[in-house]
Amino acid sequence: MEESPNSPDSTKPADSRRPGVIGLGLLVAALLGFAAGQWFRPAGAEPENLPAPSAPSVFQAPKLTVYQEGPAIPQLWLDTFSSAPSHLKVELRQLIRRENGTWPTDGDVYLLKARTFGDVGQSVPWVDLSGKIPLAGINPVFQSQSFDPNNLKSRPWRVSPWFFMKRVAPGTPHKVAFAAPVRWVQETGALFPDDPDLLAALWIKSQGRPINLGGEGVQAAARQQAEAALAGKLAPEEDCWRGLKDGQVQLSFLPAWRLVLDPQAGGGLIRWAVLPHGTLVDFEVAAVRQDSPHQEMALRFVEFLLAPSQQAALLGATGYFPVRSRPGQEWTGSTLIMPSGTWFDRSEFILWPYPRPVVGQPPLTETNAVAPASDSGKKGE
Repeated sequence: MEESPNSPDSTKPADSRRPGVIGLGLLVAALLGFAAGQWFRPAGAEPENLPAPSAPSVFQAPKLTVYQEGPAIPQLWLDTFSSAPSHLKVELRQLIRRENGTWPTDGDVYLLKARTFGDVGQSVPWVDLSGKIPLAGINPVFQSQSFDPNNLKSRPWRVSPWFFMKRVAPGTPHKVAFAAPVRWVQETGALFPDDPDLLAALWIKSQGRPINLGGEGVQAAARQQAEAALAGKLAPEEDCWRGLKDGQVQLSFLPAWRLVLDPQAGGGLIRWAVLPHGTLVDFEVAAVRQDSPHQEMALRFVEFLLAPSQQAALLGATGYFPVRSRPGQEWTGSTLIMPSGTWFDRSEFILWPYPRPVVGQPPLTETNAVAPASDSGKKGE
C-alpha cells in the first residue's frame, strides 16, 4: 500500500532524531565538564566576590609600622630595606594627633621631631637603645641631647635648619636682607607658620639670647609677643610655602628641606637668609616602642636609617643634613648652596618645652660645641 503524502511519517527523513541525540550528548558533556571544574577548582569564592574580612587574616604578612612626623622617607629606601632576606615590609604612616588629642600607640618605630619626643613618650614607652644602635661616626653635637639627657631612648635621624625665605627679583645675589621680628608686621606679603613654640624660640634667638635658657616664664612671654606681633599673619606651614611659590607670599620662615625638594619653586626666585645670631635647627629622632612585637626588626630599621650610605644620601633625597657626618661638614657632597660662615655653629635646637638646664651662669658665647662627657644632660647652646 502506498503511503499518503499527508501521513505523519511521510515528510520526516530517516535520520531526523540524530540532532536530538547529539544535543543530549553535548549537554551531558557540558554537565560533566562543569562538575569536573567544580571538583578541581580551589575552594572559595571568586576573588572579585570575596567578602570583606571581619578580622585580619592569620595568614596576612606582618609589617613593620613606622610613624613619621616630618617629610616621608623616599620609597626607594623602604623598598631597599624590605628586600633584604627575612626583613618585613615597611608601612609608613603620618604621625599626627588623633581627634581626641592622643597619639597613635601601635607603631613599631617612631621618627619624630625632638620637641615631640617627650610628649609622645608619655603614651608610648621607648626602648633603651644603649648599645643596640651603632653610633660610630655620628657628629658629636647630636650625641648629647637635652631632650633625652641620658641618651638612652632615642637616636638622631636627620636635621633641617629653618631659614627666612624671600622672593627676589632676577639677578638678586644669594645673600638677601631679612626682616627682624619687630618688623615682621610691617613687611608686605609676610606670612609665617602658625607654630607658637617655633616663633617664640625665633623671637628670643633674634635678640641674641640663648633660646633654651630663662625658663618657662621667658618662653611664655616670647610666645605672647610673637603671636601679638604676627596677628593675622599666621598660617599652616604648607600654606606659607604654597604662597611663596605662587607669589602671594613674599617672606616667610620655613625649613630648608622645602626649598631643596622643590628647587624650581617660584621660578627659582626664592632665596634664604640666616639670622645674624645663627638659625634654628629642628631635627628628627628615631625611637622604638618598647612593647613592639617586631622590636628586633625595628632596631634593624633604625640602624639602616643611620647607616653611612643612607646618611650620605640624605641631603640629595630629603634636604635634611646627615647626623653621621664630621663637624663642619654636615652638607658635604650636596649641590645645595649653603650660607657661608659659622651660622650652623651658632644655631640652636628647637626643643619645646625645654628641660630646665642645670647651669650656674649662662655661657658668654653661643656655640654648638659638644657638652663635656660628664655633663651629658646639658646641651650646648
